[in-house]
Amino acid sequence: MSRKSLRARVATVLLLAVALLAACGGSDNAQFDEEGAPFTFSHPTNLQKVFADTGREIKGLDPEYRVAIGTDETNVVVVATYNLTKDASKVKKANLSIAVERAARALARALKATIPKRTDTTLGDLPATQFEFVTKDRSLTTRLTYAFQGKTQYFLRCQWNESGKDAIPAACDQVRESFKPAE
Repeated sequence: MSRKSLRARVATVLLLAVALLAACGGSDNAQFDEEGAPFTFSHPTNLQKVFADTGREIKGLDPEYRVAIGTDETNVVVVATYNLTKDASKVKKANLSIAVERAARALARALKATIPKRTDTTLGDLPATQFEFVTKDRSLTTRLTYAFQGKTQYFLRCQWNESGKDAIPAACDQVRESFKPAE
């Protein structure tokens, strides 16, 4: 076999490999769907599980389930569930809204941050409330998303400093948009 013929075959094989990868959707996304987890979501592959203590979401209450992914302990996306004593659909919307606002403000105060800005959004298909605030020294941004279904509160906390500003906000949006409660 001549060199020219060998190069042509190698080039053909490489083109086929590239086409196969493209057809398989060679994406930079990973799926979080661990057995026993009460939710699934997709996230960028550059985020890994963070096992260090990344802070508390609700003072004095441990989550039923919690996972943190990020680039380090500061630049993280935390997804958690909390069990409620009452079905959220049986609570007046105004009372639920006030409780969520108080919780967000308490977290902002604990971080010595500005008063959080509230917006309506979704967590997957669930209606949700989102707050974003920045510490007074501008060193840390936090975005909180609260959603409720039955006796479960779903909680998404994303936080980043200067080194995470390119990765975490986009990852936060991806997790929020792709989030699904487990069946």
